[in-house]
Amino acid sequence: MEVSTQTYHLLLVDDNPAELRLMREAIKDADLESMVKISCAYDGEEACDFLNTSRIIGDRIDMILLDLNMPRLSGKDVLSFAKSNPELSDIPVYVITNSDYRRDMMDCYNLKADGYLQKPSEFKKLVDFFCSVRQSILVRNKLSIFWIEKTYEELSAVA
Repeated sequence: MEVSTQTYHLLLVDDNPAELRLMREAIKDADLESMVKISCAYDGEEACDFLNTSRIIGDRIDMILLDLNMPRLSGKDVLSFAKSNPELSDIPVYVITNSDYRRDMMDCYNLKADGYLQKPSEFKKLVDFFCSVRQSILVRNKLSIFWIEKTYEELSAVA
């Protein structure tokens, strides 16, 4: 199996610094740290500014992990911004949120979210999610939403 040497750029968007720290720890525990570059935005407006600046300077973002409930601009606003911009619309956006409202999930998919995950209550489940991202890189040599979801379901079934 050919191992990818590409570094994938993940944008983590959450207004809660503790949640961002947990995601970073889960990335580390999933042995994904050497495969990714991590950038963080602490609210929706900062995320849109970051995406716009990255687009202008040619700094490719490979995946956005997005919280919904944030100040200034909501996650849905960020999702709409990214998916309505032709230069950003191909970036996979994975909504990771505390919201368990079916309406939020439907709204996100209608706005073209690539995936939706309720924030796991157990840290191990978050690590499993990032393990599935790692497997996508190792097996598929890319960030494949289908592969990530398939692997995450398999890991969750084992737990």
